[in-house]
Amino acid sequence: MTSQERPSECVRLAEALRELRAAAGLSLAALAAKTPYSKSSWERYLNGKTLPPRQAVEELCVLAGERQDRPLALWGLAESAWSGRAGVGAAGPAGARREEPRDVADAPTPEADGEPGPAERGRWRSTGFLAGTLGGLAAVAAGVLLVVWGFGGSGTDAEGAPTSVNSGPAPGCSGDSCTGKDAEATRCSGAANPPGTLAEHRFGGGTVVKVRRSVECGAVWARIDRGRVGDRVEIVAPGIGTQQTEVRDRFDEEGSLPTPMAAARRDELADVRGCLVRDGERQCFGAGGKTGDAGK
Repeated sequence: MTSQERPSECVRLAEALRELRAAAGLSLAALAAKTPYSKSSWERYLNGKTLPPRQAVEELCVLAGERQDRPLALWGLAESAWSGRAGVGAAGPAGARREEPRDVADAPTPEADGEPGPAERGRWRSTGFLAGTLGGLAAVAAGVLLVVWGFGGSGTDAEGAPTSVNSGPAPGCSGDSCTGKDAEATRCSGAANPPGTLAEHRFGGGTVVKVRRSVECGAVWARIDRGRVGDRVEIVAPGIGTQQTEVRDRFDEEGSLPTPMAAARRDELADVRGCLVRDGERQCFGAGGKTGDAGK
């Protein structure tokens, strides 16, 4: 997705994250060392290439010593725009016009111009009440889902991946709706929903490509570690167009770079392939081992 194609909400969030990083005075390597996210992930978050997880925004605020109100409000707007939900409910009764909540997204922090006045304090109290109410509703909904899933039992499938989730937030997609989305941003690869490795292959120079699978999300993706600039990694699933990503700079080389996801049912896993395209040669592999596939 180019900068012209990214929603304005996502651009504003990326700008806010870059300001927080500058306030924290941390390099990408330092951010990776102090958080669960790699340097290449932070590079994508800070440049608006990928929607960051909410937790990443929270942790950056803590590292910068800044309030979380505005960045999290921007994250909520960006998440809605990224997922396509931003236009839902745009018009109210009798064609009422929906206005963007500028008092949340654009409100200055109380420290900006000294002690806030009564009106400003009232706005912050209203914002806090609204955020608390919405957060409480979200927590209740998540709790209901977790209780329902908890009664379903737990265990592992043939690949050793967990078959149920007993804690943590629900993934943001399932099956076909995951195709083309980022596993980290949708929580398909989070600690609460740990993915399994279907297959992996080692290439020259220490490069490793893995085919990862999330049981909860019903999706697969490929991940490259220690790739070279110019490498292209692909995931190929039955009935799904090839999902791919490219190693573009030294940050991608040093980190782990995933492809977007592709939906894959359990009975289709034997036909899933991970591929590395390097120097014009395409090499693919699956759960059964490496399969040659020369060409671009």
